[in-house]
Order: sequence, then structure tokens, then C-alpha cells
Amino acid sequence: MRVFSAVLALLIAAVFPAYAQDSAPSLDEYDNVKPGLLMPATPENSSNGQQEAPAQEEIPEVAQQAMTLEDIIAAYQQGKFDLAAKLLLPLAKNGQHQAEELIGIMYRSGQGVPKSSEQALLWLNKAAEASRPLAQHHLASIYYGGEGVLADPVKALMWLHIAILHYPDGPEKKRAIEDRDNVYAQLTRRDKERALDLAHEWLEKKDEGQLLDTQR
Repeated sequence: MRVFSAVLALLIAAVFPAYAQDSAPSLDEYDNVKPGLLMPATPENSSNGQQEAPAQEEIPEVAQQAMTLEDIIAAYQQGKFDLAAKLLLPLAKNGQHQAEELIGIMYRSGQGVPKSSEQALLWLNKAAEASRPLAQHHLASIYYGGEGVLADPVKALMWLHIAILHYPDGPEKKRAIEDRDNVYAQLTRRDKERALDLAHEWLEKKDEGQLLDTQR
């Protein structure tokens, strides 16, 4: 079993290099997030699957209530994961899609919350349905690696197609294209066509089916 896990980890790293690197891509909307946003917790910086944040000053409850989403993201960048998670969850439950995306990533990595594939999938799916490309990219990785779901490279490729269409031009989109090409090279022609069909069906529901025409 250990040998199989090691082989699977190497395969995922080869197909999704973004999740095997020491630094995450910068995202303008996250104000150049520090390394760690895309990374699961590692043995060096985690405990029982939950990443430990640096020592942090207590922020008065009144000040917490006045924090904007940008303030919360800044707290995340500073390693104040417990505080960020506490304030993100109400926003996510209220349908704020960026909060859904980030709390989903935090559940996937165990940052400020217990590591949970179920919760990660719940929040990332909500954000992905709102056309958040980073959430869609994470879902692709989750389905490829089988994190809390059956491994499904066809569904992974579907989400990569969709993420690429929603990413703005930049390093994140380039990395998603590289991931797509790596998965694409492993599938049969029938599976490639199935992934495109699934992506087209998803986009049609959003009245975005025409966006995929250039890839067919």
C-alpha cells in the first residue's frame, strides 16, 4: 500500500506540477498570495493534517467584525489561518463565492480547519459553479488524484477545460493549460471527447457553450 501511495503521489506531481512546487502562482485578486494557497499541508508544516500558523496577536472581536474580505485574505497571507477560517465561513455560507473558494482550499490543505475532503469538495463545487477558475482547477486535481472521490481523469480533464476558459491570461491559465495537456496525453480519444462533451454540457447550462467551440 505504501508503494502504491508513493507511486500515485509521483504520478500526480508529474501531471499537476503546480501542486508539487514550493510556491503557488500569484493571483491578482488575492494580492499576490504567499506560497501555500495551492499546496496541501506537508510533514514539515503540519500536525495531524492541519497546518500550524505562526503565533498571532489576538484581534478584538469588534475589530474582527469590521474586517473586509480583503482584510481576511491579508490575515490568511500572514498565516493567521484560524482567524481567516473563522471569518470566511460565515461569508461562504452567505454565498460569497471568493470566500467559498478560499475556505474550500483551506479545508483541502488543513489550514485553520481540520483537513476534510468532504468539506473541500462542498465549498470548491459551490465556487466552481460560480465560475471561479481556481476552484475549478482544484477540482481537476482532486478528481485526478481521487481525494475523497473515485479517481476520474475524464472529469479532471472536464474541469481543466472549464478552468482554462475562465482564467484570465497569465501564469495561472498557462499552468492549467500545461495540466490539461498532461492529462490529455494519458487518455484515449474516446475519453478526450467525453471530457469535452461534459465540459460543453456544463457550459451550456451557463449559456457559455460557445466558449468551448475553439477547443473542439
